[in-house]
Amino acid sequence: FNAAGWAVLALDSFGPRGVVSTAEDQSQVPFAADTADAFAALRLLASHPRIDPQRIAVMGFSRGGISAWRSALQRVIASQKLPGGLRFAAHVPVYAGGCAGIFRVTPRPGVFSPAPMLWVHGDADDYTPLAACRDYAGRIGETGTPVDFFVVPGAQHKFDMDDTRRVFIRGAQRTSASCPIETDIETLSVIDRASGQRLGGEALAAAQRDCAATGAHVQGDRAARDQAATAIRAFLTRVFAVR
Repeated sequence: FNAAGWAVLALDSFGPRGVVSTAEDQSQVPFAADTADAFAALRLLASHPRIDPQRIAVMGFSRGGISAWRSALQRVIASQKLPGGLRFAAHVPVYAGGCAGIFRVTPRPGVFSPAPMLWVHGDADDYTPLAACRDYAGRIGETGTPVDFFVVPGAQHKFDMDDTRRVFIRGAQRTSASCPIETDIETLSVIDRASGQRLGGEALAAAQRDCAATGAHVQGDRAARDQAATAIRAFLTRVFAVR
C-alpha cells in the first residue's frame, strides 16, 4: 500500500488491553470496542494534514473483518456523530467473521452505507466458511451497496500470515455456517432468517448453543496473500479515483 502511495494505520485492539489472542475466548475484548476503535482511527486520520478524509478505507481480518463491514451500518455511523459527514470511503472484510449468527445484521435498503465493499475469502477456510460470507455479501449487494467478492482458491483462514504450516486450533470459537439467526437492527431483535420468527429467552439460547462450534485450521500462503493484495489494491485504486 505504501508503494502505491497510500498511508496505512495498523490498529491493535488487543495489545493495549493486555490481550494476546481471543481465539479461544472472544469475550476478552468486547466486539463493540473493535468498531469504536475503527471510528477513533478514522477521526485521527481525518485530522492529519497529509490525509484526504474522503479517501479513508477500513480493512479488517477475521474478527477485524466484522468491524470492517459493521462500520458500514448507517445506524452505527450516525451514532458516532462524525463531523462533516465523515465516513469510510470503502470497506474491505478479509476472511471476515460475523457472516453467520447473532452478529449478522439483516440486510435491507438503507441499512448499509453506499460505500463500496470488497470481501476477500479463501475457499478452503473452515474457521469462517466461504459460503456464509458469500451469501451475506450477496444479500448486502442486493440492497444497493456496491459489493465485490474475491475468492482466493485453496486459501485457509489467516492465509496472509508468514507461517505456512497448517495448524489446527482445537479451542477456536466459531459459528456454524448453517446458523439461522441474525439481528434485525431496525427492531433490535434476533430472528430466525428462514422463518422471520423473533427469538428470545430459551429459544434464542438454544439456537445459540446449536450454532456454537470449536476447532478450525489456519495456514499462511504467500501466493494467496499476493493474489488478495493485488485484488485489494485494484479495488481501492478504483474507489479512491472517484472520490
